[in-house]
Formats: sequence, structure tokens, C-alpha cells
Amino acid sequence: MQNYVITIGRELGSGGKTIGELMAKELGIPVYDRRLIMMAAQESGLAPEVFEKADESPSGKGMMSHIMRTLSLPFGSFSSLYSNSMSNENLFQVQADIIRQKAAEESCIIVGRCSDYILREHPRHIDIFVRANYENRVSQLVQRHGCTEKEAKELIERIDEIRSEYHNFYAETNWGDSRAYDICVNSSILGIEETAKLLLTFVKKALGIAQ
Repeated sequence: MQNYVITIGRELGSGGKTIGELMAKELGIPVYDRRLIMMAAQESGLAPEVFEKADESPSGKGMMSHIMRTLSLPFGSFSSLYSNSMSNENLFQVQADIIRQKAAEESCIIVGRCSDYILREHPRHIDIFVRANYENRVSQLVQRHGCTEKEAKELIERIDEIRSEYHNFYAETNWGDSRAYDICVNSSILGIEETAKLLLTFVKKALGIAQ
């Protein structure tokens, strides 16, 4: 049977990445998120840092400290820095080629990186968007990163804006718009694990995957 691919867009703090990992474990397939940066770097011969700057969000082991440092900057400064770095469409194209290659080679889950749009012509794909109640998102970030509620709220505002700008710049659909996905879910209602189970049921039925 032909490979299938599941793409997951997510709000910061919604647990979308964890849900993807749980689904991948159950399905016995790989999940790709930040690993795509290293693959793109290897493919292009460029340093990973080049792709970090064009990534959909600040990241790496020092992600939280990096973000906290930027919180002292005016929003326009941070947004402009990101927009300038992502304007290089060649970097996006390298990552897009890697995403298409992985989806052609094997069944997999891809988190973020405009993968829903990049793989829109894949014959067996399901596009998912995960959101969560605002208070749950704030609590999740405070617990995960040990930041204050104020910092968590600022982080949500900025990273969601960055992800939205990244997606909307390259895609013909809007980030988070339910019409652009096959299913949108609020992870706050059932929790992370039960949401993953719900989505697994949907995906298996939709793609004809053996139960």
C-alpha cells in the first residue's frame, strides 16, 4: 500500500508535537520536526545555523533563553528580524524538498514547517491542526520552561504570530484556519493522550490503515 503522511500544525503550548510523537509511536512510523533542519543542512551543505534563522520558531537547546532575551525587544524588531531571515525562499525550498522526499520514501508524521501546504498533492495525506484553551497553553509553558505567566503569555503571542507569518507567507491557506485542514481539535477538552487516541481513530479510518 502507498505511503501516507500526517501533517500537524499547532498552537504553542497545545501539545501538538507530543500528540504527533504519541501517534507516531502507535503507528510505528517516524515523526519529523526539527530533524528536518539537520537534513536540510546536510543536503545543501550549509550550516544548520542558516536554517535555524529561517525556521518557524526560535529553537535548539537554548531555545528558552534565546526567546527570553528577545522578549525585551520591541515586537517590531523581533518580527522584522524573523521576516528578513525567512525571506530567502531558497532555504524554504530546500526544506520543502526534504519534506517531499521523506513523504515519498516512507509513511511519516511531519510537525509544522508548512508541511500541510507542501504536501497538498500527496495522494494519501491527512492535515491536522491542534489548538488548546489559552489558560492551558500558559500553564503548559510555565510548567515546561519554568517561566512566569507573563513571559508565557508574551511567548505565546510572539511565536504564534511567527508561525502564522511563516505559513501564510509561503502557503495559499491561512495558518489555523479550519478550512485548510482535514481536522482541527482542541487538546484541552480530552487532554494530550486522549486527543492522540481520537486522532489515531480518525486517521486510521480516513487512510484505511489496519486497526
